[in-house]
Amino acid sequence: MSTLVFIGGGPRTTGILLRLAANIPAEGAHITDIHVIDPYPAGSGRIWRTKQSGLLWMNSMAQDVTIFADDSVEMKGPVIPGPSLAEWVLGIGREQVKAAGLGEELEHFSGRSFASRRLQSLYLDWAFQEAVARLGQVTVHEALAIGLDDSQTVHLDNGLKIQADTVVLTQGHLDMVKSPESAALASIAATEGLVYVPPGFTADQDLSVLPSGKPVLVRGFGLAFIDAMVLLMEGRGGTFVTVDDQLEYIASGAEPELWVGSRRGVPYLPKLGYSVSLHTDAPLYFDDDSLSAFGFTLDYREHIFPLLTWNLQYAHYGQLLATDPSRATVSWEELSAELHRTLPPELGGSDHDISAFLEEAIPDPADRFDFLKLDKPLSELHFSNHFGLSEHIANYISDRINRASDPRYSMDQAVFFTLLKIYFRVHELAEAGRFTLNDLRENIDRSLHNLFSYIASGPPPIRLEQLLALNRAGLVHFLGPDIRIGIDDTHFTASSAATEGEIKATALIDAYLASDSASAVDDTLLQNLLQAGEVTVESIDGSIWGKFLVDGIGRPIRHDGTTHPSRFLLGPLVSGGGSEAPFSRPGTNARGFQRADRLARKLLDLDEDLDSDTQLATASRHPD
Repeated sequence: MSTLVFIGGGPRTTGILLRLAANIPAEGAHITDIHVIDPYPAGSGRIWRTKQSGLLWMNSMAQDVTIFADDSVEMKGPVIPGPSLAEWVLGIGREQVKAAGLGEELEHFSGRSFASRRLQSLYLDWAFQEAVARLGQVTVHEALAIGLDDSQTVHLDNGLKIQADTVVLTQGHLDMVKSPESAALASIAATEGLVYVPPGFTADQDLSVLPSGKPVLVRGFGLAFIDAMVLLMEGRGGTFVTVDDQLEYIASGAEPELWVGSRRGVPYLPKLGYSVSLHTDAPLYFDDDSLSAFGFTLDYREHIFPLLTWNLQYAHYGQLLATDPSRATVSWEELSAELHRTLPPELGGSDHDISAFLEEAIPDPADRFDFLKLDKPLSELHFSNHFGLSEHIANYISDRINRASDPRYSMDQAVFFTLLKIYFRVHELAEAGRFTLNDLRENIDRSLHNLFSYIASGPPPIRLEQLLALNRAGLVHFLGPDIRIGIDDTHFTASSAATEGEIKATALIDAYLASDSASAVDDTLLQNLLQAGEVTVESIDGSIWGKFLVDGIGRPIRHDGTTHPSRFLLGPLVSGGGSEAPFSRPGTNARGFQRADRLARKLLDLDEDLDSDTQLATASRHPD
């Protein structure tokens, strides 16, 4: 290989560079020249850059974050050990953290700490420099790539041109063009003198336009809301203090009054504050032999979802009876046998209803597994006013915080890890072409991802304690589930199916990320490639809506069905790329590490079998 160009310098590129460095000495391969192009600092990239508010945290504990592939990863390349975020901060990175002015984070830091994104930025920047030191021939360009022509010349916005032999596009998370709804809301807001903040990355949003001391409607109760809450409260001068063992908020007077709601009406579940041994062999029946009972093409709602909920229930009760059998009136053998009777008929069950059995077998309702209550805790509830609804939601959040810190409910940890395994397994099945495109769009990329985010990707518990403190201070109120946003005269309005009446405000935040339709990506280079037919997007009946199509090794599929032999496209906007995070929990055989090693070896021409027909599906993950 001669000249290799990465367009995008975030952690995904760093991970590939690390795998290149790992494979070169082991195989005797070589690279002569590498260029990395990104307007943001290479290593951390845009999302994890150092220049953002120190109030913004990661939502994973430091011990659960690594960018180095370990022995658990199923890959051909050798393992070169590297520290997790926690090991780096507590070890060789300590002085670098102090030098960056983040020494305060070290005072009570442990593996169970939730590091700031600025601290993660230092770790990623260090990892990038480690890769550069091992490779020895990397040039970084702080610029934006705006063009890529047929001759493999990359055009930068500073006028520079780089002649490449191989190009890897790893831009990561990008902005989207406003959806018709967002564009309409922005237009009406501008006309009526209202304030509207569209979907986007909270750290990049201009929240200064939101009025102090006045109501602001918020649509979205996930991590984007948590970030907005922090920036609009502590970020405007307020402080949290502990009074009689309860967190309280002292307002600065510059804060708005937030009214937040969403489809569920509650925030994502808090991260668990304990770690115990698990006693479950779930998930079951997700192996190829079991799934063959349904045929090759799987239906998410008919085949996968029932197995998913069955496995979560199985893991829950398996953990409960293994850790405290006194909380059940039956043995695990008896309960397991009953659970197996509820399997789909294709797997030997009879869709048997065991709800009455479980009420007898598990006396305490808090010990029972109820998927509907877990997924939609406000379903079928109705309140006469917003006060009663808000009080109920506050009590629910308080219960979830307490439960997340109590290992007595380690069943929740078993559910968490089982869902994690199923999530990645379903994406493996998707990559193998086992689902229709419509199923991928509606259920795997949306419903399953949403469920996974809600259960497994929630905020640190302290964030929800802060949320309750703000609720007690009268600065955050809860709108409820299934909220509806409208416009009445000169106000935005919000109402919920769970209560009567509506709330009016002159400002609205859509606190979530925009739909990740590749055709709507706000990036000049990718739009140019799309218009030229050099990349294509998933479509149903001619309607372009989905993600970029790539072959089995990441080469973008052109409009004519061919692939460019020396271009690769990776990331969340790529078909099947959503489950391949560039950094992950250690010891989990993460798909992102698998893909990084596979691509690195392809770039080094180490694996001839990657050019075989079996690796080149007509599209990356569906048979349509």
